[in-house]
Amino acid sequence: MELNNESKTLFIPLLGKAIMSKDNLFLHDPKAEEIISKIDYDFNSLKQSKWLSMYMSVRALIIDELCNKYIKEHPNATIIHLGCGLDSRCLRVNQNFNTWYDIDYENVIDIRKKFYEEDSKHKMIGSSVLDYKWLEKIKTNDNIMVVAEGLTMYLSEEEIKELVVQINYKLGDVHLLFDAYSKKGVKSSKIKNTVNQMNAEIKYGFDNPEEFLQLNNNLEYVATHLIRKEDNNLHGLTKFIFDNLYCGKLSQSIYKIYEFNLKR
Repeated sequence: MELNNESKTLFIPLLGKAIMSKDNLFLHDPKAEEIISKIDYDFNSLKQSKWLSMYMSVRALIIDELCNKYIKEHPNATIIHLGCGLDSRCLRVNQNFNTWYDIDYENVIDIRKKFYEEDSKHKMIGSSVLDYKWLEKIKTNDNIMVVAEGLTMYLSEEEIKELVVQINYKLGDVHLLFDAYSKKGVKSSKIKNTVNQMNAEIKYGFDNPEEFLQLNNNLEYVATHLIRKEDNNLHGLTKFIFDNLYCGKLSQSIYKIYEFNLKR
């Protein structure tokens, strides 16, 4: 299984969601459970704490909810999931969309096709998100949402700037939903981050929406979302630590989820 360093990080959220789903915490994700039981990968090699698994699952849950909200407000929308990895968001969310595109490196999509099937609503495109030929394969309507979970931090500022330009040029009005590190988060990742074991480099972060708006004049800020405490089956010390450390001010200063609009 030949994957680059950034692609290998897909196993971290996959494992986290599978563990939490199996334990009936935060997220119901039977597809993640299926994949880790069948795929040829040594998950024991991942030095992954239960806290990170919880964190990844809550992140996914929040982004799922925001996708559901957009689809509910924009029936028959086109959803483009950049850097999809082996994530099952296309199955977890409201299916009242027109077409869902999962996009990742060709070798990732080759693995993905072993566990997911394409049909009239679900499409998979094997491509680097920075090879903009994938944009020519997108058939859209007036309501387009681009989702990027666990992607922006692996791109440089210039790469993100050009990605925004190309999406805007090819697709016009687009709703962007993505997660991002703060500059503090980028610096701290050099010291301690699970992705370091894959030799993946965290490159980009910003501290406030105004900084991101400077990348393109057609951007419009919509909202910021924080990792939050959830009603769940956690109890005692485990609940206290997760709620106060992983959902506390320190964590929120490192990582956020954002929504922006791109206008013509």
